[in-house]
Amino acid sequence: MKTDDASSRTVLGNLVNDVMIDNAPRSYARTMASVTPRKLWLARPGDCLVVLAPCRPAFRDYVERTLGVDLGRVELVQPDGIFTGHALDLVEQEDAVEKVVSRSELLPFVLDRRVLDFATRTGTPIAGYDGIPTRRTLRAVSRLNTKSGFRSVASELGLPVAPGGHAGTLPELVAHLETFLKKYPAAIVKIDRSSNGYGTAVVRAGRAESPAEQLAGVAAQQGGRERGWVYEEFLDFVSLPSVEMNVGAHGPVPFSSCDQRTVDNAWTGMTAPAEPRGAAVAHESALAVGSWLHGEGYRGIFDVDCCLLPGGHVVTEANVRRTGGTYLEELARRLTGQASPYWLADVRRKNGGPGFDAAVDAIGCAGLDRGPTRVVLTADTTEVDGKWRYLVVGGDPAEVLGAERTLVSILEPT
Repeated sequence: MKTDDASSRTVLGNLVNDVMIDNAPRSYARTMASVTPRKLWLARPGDCLVVLAPCRPAFRDYVERTLGVDLGRVELVQPDGIFTGHALDLVEQEDAVEKVVSRSELLPFVLDRRVLDFATRTGTPIAGYDGIPTRRTLRAVSRLNTKSGFRSVASELGLPVAPGGHAGTLPELVAHLETFLKKYPAAIVKIDRSSNGYGTAVVRAGRAESPAEQLAGVAAQQGGRERGWVYEEFLDFVSLPSVEMNVGAHGPVPFSSCDQRTVDNAWTGMTAPAEPRGAAVAHESALAVGSWLHGEGYRGIFDVDCCLLPGGHVVTEANVRRTGGTYLEELARRLTGQASPYWLADVRRKNGGPGFDAAVDAIGCAGLDRGPTRVVLTADTTEVDGKWRYLVVGGDPAEVLGAERTLVSILEPT
């Protein structure tokens, strides 16, 4: 499909990349790849979408009905099964390079080395940039997407970070924690990457198990990490606000805010917009980080996550890329036509209950697929990872929470 539409894009689902995690374990890569068909929610006529898992026809039909968009006018590059490599490897495997470069710009999930090399080699514009980004920009993106790099930059900018540090090896990490836990009751340990909550562990003082024993699962799961781990004081937070901004030619401008939902210290979902107090502190932090990124030549979406405490706050990480919240905010705006709609999104494990097609029918019968408050199943992955992913969008927080309760009763019938 050759397109003459000057606004057409290639939306590249490079969710498996070395910016978020190096040497990704297959289980992690499979999980990340399985959700990429949700990029159908971003599709516009003339676009090309590169996804790492097959888009089931029923899911495509569901997206098409919900959005009222002719997906027949969208070119799809997809594998026969789940593809755990880089999206550009899939493009080459499917002999789809011409499909990608024929669009007016490339919109990657994250600016990584493979994307930069491809853009340099083919002359394909990357969304947001006047020219091809430099290696300096890529280094800044890679640095800020590590936990230790973010802590370093945040400290340089005068932003508050939790007490903690970095360890390059497991023995070094254990030694640091043995000292750290003499002063603090607990520490959260994170692999030194932007990893969607993957690879975190909480180590507590006063346990019968030593720090080394409490970290045994982490060691077995991840082995020796090339970039090590960050450890921080495990804080009793009030909320976890996050602000996304878009860095343009003249600097960062606000895009959205949310309060994060977590389970076992890992992100599962969010409510948007964030409560005012959290939004304010996250906004100021994101503005400082965005100005730093602008100086490094970065153009595009990023977020800064914060931990709101009873008497203050700390910043915890930045995701210098599109995030789960980015496409959810875009989808919420698309469904409502509003600039800043109220919405929530979350993930729930499937324990029995209906399959995807039956759940869609039940949502329709409950009247939740239309009207001012709407429910959308954003991904079709229950057969892969056993999880439901959903968005509830509307103008009133109470109605949105009520619609979520009805949805849960459909997905998890007693």
